[in-house]
Amino acid sequence: MNHPPIRLIALTAVLAISLAACGTTSSTPSPVPTPTPTATASLPPIIPTDVPTPTPAPSVTPAPTAALSGTWNGTWQDTSPDTSAGTFVVTFTQISPTIVGTITVSGTGCITNGTVTGNVSGSTITFGAVSGQRQISYNGTISGSKMQGTYSAPTCGDATGNWSATHN
Repeated sequence: MNHPPIRLIALTAVLAISLAACGTTSSTPSPVPTPTPTATASLPPIIPTDVPTPTPAPSVTPAPTAALSGTWNGTWQDTSPDTSAGTFVVTFTQISPTIVGTITVSGTGCITNGTVTGNVSGSTITFGAVSGQRQISYNGTISGSKMQGTYSAPTCGDATGNWSATHN
């Protein structure tokens, strides 16, 4: 009869006991468990009820299609305190919506030359001419290469009237 040596049996028994103590009989490592994500509750944002709703910004009216930069030749006619009349030449440089330039007025001794500053919003134009202490305020509308409106000159005999101009 062939009996395995006692040492081999003892070694096999020790190995079997060691593997059993580890809880596995395989030499392949067991996978590391992947953590399971937990769901979080989604809460609506807290909106205070005593805060007023913001007012939307006003819409911006586009600049007129006709460029204002350049020379405009015009006429003016007092409606008060008399019926004086004359012409003017105004040269604008437009830096939207601002206009700046110079004006030469004939037919009056109030302002013969002056500087001009103003604004354009859509088809509306406002500008003022200043020469020393004297001022004329112009308000009007633009349509293509023409503009027209009213003026007031409180420092020039409180004159008021109408004006019109065309672009060269």
